[in-house]
Amino acid sequence: MKKVFIAVLAIVLNTFLFSCTKDTSTQSDLIYETNATEGDDGDIKPPPPPPDPV
Repeated sequence: MKKVFIAVLAIVLNTFLFSCTKDTSTQSDLIYETNATEGDDGDIKPPPPPPDPV
């Protein structure tokens, strides 16, 4: 009986983790903007040439 009570309690408490709003995950992901880190288009620039040997 104790295991059944714990299982039912876990299911009931787990229902509180679900949101009641109609927002989808893609709508909430729009909050976080992704910016390019290399150049305007996110293209990686080649490294500069090595210095001439002395």
